[in-house]
Amino acid sequence: MTRADESLLRLSERPLPSAPAFLAALRRQGADDLARLGLPTVRHEDWRYTSLAPLAALELRAAPAVRLDAAAAGRLGGLPPAPRLVVANGRLDPDLTDLAGLPAGAFAGDLAAALRERPALLEAHLSRTGSFAGSALAAIADACLEDLVLLHLPDGAAASAPVHVVFAAIPGPAPAAAFPRALVVAGRGARATVVETWAGEGGGLVVGRTEFAVAEGAEVELLRVQREAPEAFHLGLLGVSQAARSRFAGRSLALGARLARVEARVLLAGEEAENHLDGLSVASGSQLHDHFVLVDHAVPRGTSRELFKGILDGRSRGVFAGRIVVRPDAQKTDAGQVSSTLLLSDDATVDTRPQLEILADDVKCSHGGTVGQLDEDALFYLRTRGLGRAAARALLTWAFAAEMVERIPAPLRAGVRRLVTARLPGGELLAEAA
Repeated sequence: MTRADESLLRLSERPLPSAPAFLAALRRQGADDLARLGLPTVRHEDWRYTSLAPLAALELRAAPAVRLDAAAAGRLGGLPPAPRLVVANGRLDPDLTDLAGLPAGAFAGDLAAALRERPALLEAHLSRTGSFAGSALAAIADACLEDLVLLHLPDGAAASAPVHVVFAAIPGPAPAAAFPRALVVAGRGARATVVETWAGEGGGLVVGRTEFAVAEGAEVELLRVQREAPEAFHLGLLGVSQAARSRFAGRSLALGARLARVEARVLLAGEEAENHLDGLSVASGSQLHDHFVLVDHAVPRGTSRELFKGILDGRSRGVFAGRIVVRPDAQKTDAGQVSSTLLLSDDATVDTRPQLEILADDVKCSHGGTVGQLDEDALFYLRTRGLGRAAARALLTWAFAAEMVERIPAPLRAGVRRLVTARLPGGELLAEAA
């Protein structure tokens, strides 16, 4: 057992006052699973390209309870407009949270408020979205659960503005560990766009878990922006369960952290459910960005699409593993998966593992991917039009990223453009062009 394993097990022993039986059982099962599984190593098939050895050597402490002041919020990029929930080191900050603009009948609050006002929703959906059996990260999130935010949109509710959830990591006794968590329950026919921002200062570990329970006919869009400090370890989980004729579109933007891995696990549990998952990773230096995606088609006539792109510079590494599972009864499934990576240096590397597990015979499934560098002919063409080499490289790199940025909902697109261009080589040259 590593130092980090021992630390996480100690953190799982922290009491959770007044926890109902289902929550106590969830934490206990998480601790048992964590003791059995431990942190994954490269000997685990799903982790063969991502080593947690630097994290495993750390003795982790609990991130302190903090409140953000205006200066700290400014350093983290400022606060988005309402409606917003601000979570600092895993705990809801009531002073900076502003729920103005939520639709009538909606609920948003921390664990204590959710247990008072929506306990049945927590018991029905918490840790029940997606297929997380055997996931060590899910075990950590359950074992160390202290607080969460619940967003409930009742049947037919439509959020007219994006709902922002800001997860802020603030340095404490180094290295600190925080376990922020959110559950979003969208009722029948509900409509919403949710924006998750993961930002922080200093090193430490964040294990963040977000779950979406999407009822029949509901439509949910998610934008997940990870821009944590370059020394941080970010381990994220996204769980999605969809009922019949629902639609979920999730878009992940990975920019920060020393090591960042996001596990997205989707269960299409209702017929004619539609799921779209996209991701853009921009890494440089010695960063490692890892996207793991599992889409489980459990019933007939489901549709899923995945498109993941990476832009890697310096000695950075990218990992993409996408697995589509089509169960025996899931006839008429239509699933597609594409990954593409642009290497900007000779030392950048990428590992991709597309996987199809098809147990039905009347399906349409495909996967594909590319890895390459900037096209020298295209660079030459731009230079003959008067552009310097740096500007030409910057424009071609932006062209590769722009397809993903254009998929972002229109009200959020300009902000994402700024974040992406600021991280790209020659970003100052792109400010006007983008």
